[in-house]
Amino acid sequence: MSIEQRPAHPGNYTKGRTARIDRIVIHVADGTYGGTLTWFAQDAAPASAHYTVATDGRTGQSVQEGDTAWHAGDWRMNARSIGIEHEGMPSRGPWTPSATQLQASARLVASICQRHDIPVDRAHIIGHSDVNPDRKARQGCPGTTWPWDAYLNMVREILNPTPQPGHVKDGQEHRPVRLFDPRTNQQVGEGTLIEGSDKVYLKVK
Repeated sequence: MSIEQRPAHPGNYTKGRTARIDRIVIHVADGTYGGTLTWFAQDAAPASAHYTVATDGRTGQSVQEGDTAWHAGDWRMNARSIGIEHEGMPSRGPWTPSATQLQASARLVASICQRHDIPVDRAHIIGHSDVNPDRKARQGCPGTTWPWDAYLNMVREILNPTPQPGHVKDGQEHRPVRLFDPRTNQQVGEGTLIEGSDKVYLKVK
């Protein structure tokens, strides 16, 4: 996936880390994609997130993963987590993330989980509302419309795709497969897995 680099102002995050990254915090920005990235880049904003995902799937990065974004309102959580904002306007009425936005977010989260060995579950991928949940201001972030079960299943499917059905030709099963770069978790090609009685091999398109 393509990630737009839109650096946050140096005064809106902390260089480096004081803890191992083992959490991902999901937010809704209550703003537009461009407006959120612009806000993080201003010195008047004492806040930032590592990534922002637009309704149409565009993704911007404001803080590098090796640095500590100010997104959770809790230093200990900031130190151990990666924060992801999502374009949305919940203050104007019921908000639901778009299908394209969810898919882009799930791809991003899958790549983060792979890089940092983070389990795909609700203990490690959490909402802002799960951080000190008694604080009323956070209770709508990302809100009750965030489809947690479907979202985590999307992340799991990206990390461990269900084998696609194949067909038999000349006594061999031909199964289409997608090829991914293990460093970035981005698809780099397609191929066919061919399995016969005595050998298995991959034919790359």
